[in-house]
Amino acid sequence: MFIKKKHLWILLFGSLIGLNETLIGSFNIPYRSVILSSITLAILSIARSQIPKSGTSLLIIVIAILYKINSIGVHSCTTNVLLCGPTALLILGIGYEVFASLIIAKNTFKYLNYILACGFTSIVAFSIFAVMNTYILGAWDTSRLSEYIFVKASLTVIASSVISILALYTVSFFKNVNVARLNPYVIQGLLGSTIIALWIFGYFII
Repeated sequence: MFIKKKHLWILLFGSLIGLNETLIGSFNIPYRSVILSSITLAILSIARSQIPKSGTSLLIIVIAILYKINSIGVHSCTTNVLLCGPTALLILGIGYEVFASLIIAKNTFKYLNYILACGFTSIVAFSIFAVMNTYILGAWDTSRLSEYIFVKASLTVIASSVISILALYTVSFFKNVNVARLNPYVIQGLLGSTIIALWIFGYFII
């Protein structure tokens, strides 16, 4: 039952990241990449705190990519479909998986470790994505490269850290409150229904 429940949580986290990337990603707003990445890193931090297993973050990102491909949001890419959304997500997921595995201890909860994981991931992922778009695809000029690495990456470090800490504190608070426990089958049913609803929403509505 634990394995099934854990897999449902992984599917839920992946679907939420996919929804974030697809829905907010369709908005034409300033610093969109900062907002998207910060929320994604916060969700990955919550998932890591609840399921401290190696490979979990990467699996969640793969699910998010499938969610994004399943929706029409992927067609909003202007440079290259494979290097606009899914590849950027994959770079972010790999980065977080690597740094979380190195920094976040399985049996020790420290907010600083999550801040460091988010910070290093932001800098490395944004740098790799910027270099790919500038020197491999040739879609960006050096000024945009500099802005992406030095401005947007720095903002993502700050935003993702703040959002992650607030999210982790909220999750910890509700766990410590020890609210009435639901039947495990009810929880699984709620998780499954939510996941299905998210995918239907992504396919038919977004």
